[in-house]
Amino acid sequence: MKIYSIIKYTVTQNIRNRIYYILVIFAVVLIFVTALFSVLGGEQPTRIILDFGLTSIEFFALLLVIFSGVSLILEEIESKTIYLVLIRPIPKWYYVIGRYLGLLLSVYLSMILMYGMLILILFYKGWAWDINYVYAVLSSFLKIAIVGSLAVFFSLFSTSSMASLVFTFSIWILGHFSPEIMFLIKRINLLPGKIVMKVLYYIIPNLQYFNWRDYIGANVQPANWIPLALIYGIAYCAVFLCLSIMLFNRKEV
Repeated sequence: MKIYSIIKYTVTQNIRNRIYYILVIFAVVLIFVTALFSVLGGEQPTRIILDFGLTSIEFFALLLVIFSGVSLILEEIESKTIYLVLIRPIPKWYYVIGRYLGLLLSVYLSMILMYGMLILILFYKGWAWDINYVYAVLSSFLKIAIVGSLAVFFSLFSTSSMASLVFTFSIWILGHFSPEIMFLIKRINLLPGKIVMKVLYYIIPNLQYFNWRDYIGANVQPANWIPLALIYGIAYCAVFLCLSIMLFNRKEV
């Protein structure tokens, strides 16, 4: 119940945030603009709406989770409002877990709204239902969970919201280039450089595991990879949440 109270408080706080409303409204408008310009797609306007819509939703969800996550705990520490919560007899890890789950829930609510809007547009355009759409949505949820854990970690690791934002956004970008990083590792001859790149490769999340929207419209389904990717995503989030709890326990709050 104590964690639930923190989750509820976080969701309410994010919903009241102006940035949350602006990003959600902008994403919804963008989906409808995509539908208007679908006439430029020739014989496959539905595919353009689908691809652009899914990409837009994931991008705006990324902005939501980063901007909300990096200031989730850091601003409360700086403004001393965190004492209003921690003055109660609750373990610190309750606070970290509650804030993280509240962050995910608020972002997921916006994503569900945008995915619902996209489906309505697709059905209006005559799109045939594809089960891979569900997999694409699930993969985006996993990506956001991973980025959210990184945002919480860097909000505690760094004393600057801007630095936390840059770190989180940079890792998100690098996470989509894991194959390229491995290619560089094979081409580097110097041992120190190879070691550094390998460490970087294993620390950065391999977000290529979650690009399941590429299977929409294809006869191949990613069902065989879902359990492994799910375990990978949960394990990655758990590791960085544990690191966040360790950092938070060391802070003088």
